[in-house]
Amino acid sequence: MTSWLALGLDIVIAAGLLVSCWYYLASYFGARRFFSLRGRVTPLAGEDLPGVTILKPLKGLEPNLSENLASFCRQDYPKFQIVFGVADPQDPAIGIVRKLRSAFPQVDIELVVDPRIHGTNYKVSNLINAYRVARYDYLVIADSDIRVPRHYLRTLMADLVRPEVGVVTCLYRAQTGGGWPTRIEALFVNTDFAPSVFVARMVETTRYAFGATMAIRREVLEKIGGFAALSRYLADDFFLGNLVTRHGYRVEISPLIVDTVLAVPTWRRLVEHQLRWSRTYRSVRGGSYFALVLTHGSFWALANVFVHASDPRAWAVAAALLALRLGVARLLAQRYLDVHLSGADLALVPLKDLFLTAMWATAFLGNTVQWSGRRFRVVAHGEMIPVEPEASVEARATEPVRSRIRS
Repeated sequence: MTSWLALGLDIVIAAGLLVSCWYYLASYFGARRFFSLRGRVTPLAGEDLPGVTILKPLKGLEPNLSENLASFCRQDYPKFQIVFGVADPQDPAIGIVRKLRSAFPQVDIELVVDPRIHGTNYKVSNLINAYRVARYDYLVIADSDIRVPRHYLRTLMADLVRPEVGVVTCLYRAQTGGGWPTRIEALFVNTDFAPSVFVARMVETTRYAFGATMAIRREVLEKIGGFAALSRYLADDFFLGNLVTRHGYRVEISPLIVDTVLAVPTWRRLVEHQLRWSRTYRSVRGGSYFALVLTHGSFWALANVFVHASDPRAWAVAAALLALRLGVARLLAQRYLDVHLSGADLALVPLKDLFLTAMWATAFLGNTVQWSGRRFRVVAHGEMIPVEPEASVEARATEPVRSRIRS
């Protein structure tokens, strides 16, 4: 029995080593294929272009929020509106928006303060409230931690004006500075998230979007049931892309890569975010999530050394796999994401990989997640159910709706 168990363990480890090796190579060639097919970023030229409404749901302050939002105000685009949606009249983000109105008087900025709650996803609830004042039929939604270049709207519109395209979304990269939790999170973005997208595009049709950018036409949004169709789900970006493809449209990933400005102040916050990501992924794509561990090369290299510590070949395999992992990570980040990974960053990659393997396993131990100070159960298909109803939320829902604030 022992020999059979040992053989089975060796087979599993060998599978993990081989699959992860393939995965690292595929991520590089997938990135090269993506950018060769999509070409360079080509903004839409001219001045007679359709108007665009940018919807920005906000909650609270975060580092660099003012500069993040200001990047949307600096767009080189002839006609656009920005609608900021806030639920709490005391939210400090309101002050930032008012300063932006003063700094950019030429930009059409609306601030909607509306405490009404729609579903369990508060970000989507804010979008529903803000959407009511959207003037234009081309809509762009982007998270508050995203910073964009001046040609952002022109680049998105180059794809969105094509009738077969339902959603345009963007990959994102993160800066690697900050404290240790922020650096680990940034490494996840730059060495795991983007490569996984490049591999996925090689093996399946893109049926999801990313919260960094979701551009959609009003007619398509109404066809899928509006933002209300997303109001019960944690992975609203995933379901937006999914619903759009079900209605016969394509999801297009723009060659433009935007920046996310991360601020992860504590290890606890890092664990909460990664566990939320893992449990959400597991709830919407269970089979894919289960197989994800096969791509964790650092874990399989360590497992092989642990089982065969006295065999120099195990150490050689581990060294070769880690060299491949770090080499591809650095090459992909620098060549395609325009991110420099320092020697210290690369040294952290295997440790970050092992941390993600621990998060992968922990996701199977429950279905609760922490988000914006509230705890939810994530059930089938990513639906969110509050663990404990928040009294202040129920009270807020009964208050009269406040009108738009214009100053």
